[in-house]
Amino acid sequence: MSSAIFKGETSIKDLAKRIFGLSDKSSPAQVDQAAGALLQANPQLQQISKVPVGSVISVPATAPPLNPAEAAPAGLSSRTAIAGQAQDTLDSLNQRLTEIEGRLASSANALLALAQARQTQTTPPGAQEIKAQLPALVASLQSIVTATQVNQSSRGQVLSDLHASVQSFAQNKS
Repeated sequence: MSSAIFKGETSIKDLAKRIFGLSDKSSPAQVDQAAGALLQANPQLQQISKVPVGSVISVPATAPPLNPAEAAPAGLSSRTAIAGQAQDTLDSLNQRLTEIEGRLASSANALLALAQARQTQTTPPGAQEIKAQLPALVASLQSIVTATQVNQSSRGQVLSDLHASVQSFAQNKS
């Protein structure tokens, strides 16, 4: 399977014309066949406006011959595959961490509510030590909730930077 680089076309037919060297004189059926082959190999092209410029487009063997000037440099496809796998792993990790932090925040908030409610209740004899430690427990739980929110925000920025770096790696031609 060959590869080409997406250069920001606004329609699948324009992309097909460029990478296969089809002209306006080409039959509509020929353009439709080429566009269909590209769509089958690259489902992301259904929403072509969301495809980043520089993305690698797979050109299946069932498509017309690729214009040699439009062929992606050797090795770029494997870089793109590695980058895609890295992006998927980052997204999966982010989702899992978000779920864990959500459970942590929920549990900490529930425990915080319970501790704050206990502060206002009368304490049975022998539990004075526990009541004395409740303000420290409340403060600790509040800092856990705050730290979780800060971690989520920081991770969002780091992931954004990592996504940009991975995209840059995929598009680097060296």
